[in-house]
Amino acid sequence: MRPSTLSMKLDVNLDETGRLNQLVRHFGKEHGVSDVNVFVINLSLDELVTNIVVHAGSRDPKAREIVLRMSINNSEVRVEIEDDGSAFNPLDIPAPNLEASLQDRDPGGLGIHLARSLMDGIRYSRVGPRNVLTLTKRID
Repeated sequence: MRPSTLSMKLDVNLDETGRLNQLVRHFGKEHGVSDVNVFVINLSLDELVTNIVVHAGSRDPKAREIVLRMSINNSEVRVEIEDDGSAFNPLDIPAPNLEASLQDRDPGGLGIHLARSLMDGIRYSRVGPRNVLTLTKRID
């Protein structure tokens, strides 16, 4: 029987996104998740993990580890991204003004906006010394 969960540890390093992408694709294929949903989940995770690496790594030199847990049931994929960086709720970042010209836009925030738009649910919590971002995606 195929395990309905995946758990992996990533270094706070951009090179890890390739390995993450490969494991998510394999997990999705093993569980019959559509290519479109695997793409959406992978894109969201890539954006969020990249944000953790770029921002947590620069703000908090003690940030060393990202833990990713993925599970699936009949109707939903659930992903938890946990990191050991300083407290930071990415959902507090306001949505970017997509109507403004590039010169008038504040930098950043597009990856978080993209994940919010693509996933069916995103929730943040601080659990002890760790940030936990929980994402859900309904599947057919």
